[in-house]
Amino acid sequence: MATWDAATSQRLVGGAQALGVALDHAQLQKLRTYLELLQTWNRKINLTAITETRAVVELHFLDSLAVVPLVRDCDTLIDVGAGAGFPGAVLAIALPHLRVTAIDGVAKKVAFLQTLKRTVAPNLEPLHARDEQIERTFGAAVSRATWDPPEWIAHAVKLVGADGIVIAMQTAEAPELTVPSGFARLAPIAYEVGGASRRVQAFRRT
Repeated sequence: MATWDAATSQRLVGGAQALGVALDHAQLQKLRTYLELLQTWNRKINLTAITETRAVVELHFLDSLAVVPLVRDCDTLIDVGAGAGFPGAVLAIALPHLRVTAIDGVAKKVAFLQTLKRTVAPNLEPLHARDEQIERTFGAAVSRATWDPPEWIAHAVKLVGADGIVIAMQTAEAPELTVPSGFARLAPIAYEVGGASRRVQAFRRT
């Protein structure tokens, strides 16, 4: 397994810049610690099939950071089916002012998220819950792979308040999503990670 070296840092910083995200030294160190925790925990519980250092940087960290431009001005965000923390925990590191609620139905994954909160992301709020149990609204809602995007949108609209943003992460070739009632489409974000073309579609409550 490749170690975190200068080239890894350069790839993460450069990839983040291409997405419009500036990472400082402290944030880089937090992401490095995150990776080490992920690799350690993954030997005991199945958090992700992707654990090789450069693959995590490309396919998890940079993919998560693509959401930053959409939520930079938000105060709160919910990540549903947060799993190992992508994108929620990465967003919490990139945006220290953002209060990120990360929910998952698997207690062991929530325990990992609690470890991230203690070590690298104090603004992360891990909860062992399902989305239908959440009774408050947020400035933004995102889910990376829990549902097909159209199904996710139906869940997400209940989770955001006035001016709230619903975010769907997709492959570039996925069909354009229908605008949910009471929302307006935002400009999509197209990007590449790990040689794959990706897209973020988002809608703001009007």
